[in-house]
Amino acid sequence: MHELAVKAFMDNPDAPRPGNPIHSTGGGQEYGYRSALVGGVDVYGWGTRLIRQVLGDRWLSDGWVEVQFRRPVYPDDNLTVRVDEGDDGRHEFAIVTPDGLACIKGFCGLGQATWLHELHRQGFVPGELAEDPLPVLKLANAPVGQLVKPLAIEFPVDEHADLVRRRQPDEDETFLGPAPLVHPAFLAGLMTRLMHHSFDYGPAIHAATMIQHLQSVPAGQPLVVTGFCQRAYERKGHHYYVSDGTIWSADALELVRLRHTAIFSVAKRK
Repeated sequence: MHELAVKAFMDNPDAPRPGNPIHSTGGGQEYGYRSALVGGVDVYGWGTRLIRQVLGDRWLSDGWVEVQFRRPVYPDDNLTVRVDEGDDGRHEFAIVTPDGLACIKGFCGLGQATWLHELHRQGFVPGELAEDPLPVLKLANAPVGQLVKPLAIEFPVDEHADLVRRRQPDEDETFLGPAPLVHPAFLAGLMTRLMHHSFDYGPAIHAATMIQHLQSVPAGQPLVVTGFCQRAYERKGHHYYVSDGTIWSADALELVRLRHTAIFSVAKRK
């Protein structure tokens, strides 16, 4: 068992966050949570540091992870990241509270995941401009069985370095050196940005992620994200969507394939 201690943090949790108010103190409390919820991709990113220690940097270009976000994480929470190596190359991965409850739980490994063929793979298309104004996402208009509008995006090197320093406790040359790679946390977050490219919605909570790294992703280069909406449903008052996506280089090289599950309309806790 490999372990790494992490203390949860975020920039100014009391600041308003109109794009997703659940990540502010007032917004989190309005929905029945103790405080601001730390973004799920940030918490996941803290865990990837240990994944890389166990599996090596090959994981960034030829590795996979599947996780569920099971409990909220609040600023200043003390957490432990765990990776338990399995004999079959399927390693257990978790981020747990001091009393042993999992905030994030799943598996990781090298090579191609057994579920990779289940993910919808769209061919490369260039990014498109978003509508103005964006339609509001609801269960009734969720684009189930349809492609969503492709997103062109870039992580400029300086902006990427600033994001790493503000959101990830990771002073690693891999992400901050002269030829930096995009941090895996921000790759996981691109599926949220893709859906927000087609719809206005929120507050929202990341629920689950499956990620297959196929190539390393350099910062500072144009990317395109394509996606396909698999499902939309209601559970315990929350409204969910499930979408599959691909991150491409500008010259149509497939870099990452993902499945993203999110609550796009959060029910208030009683």
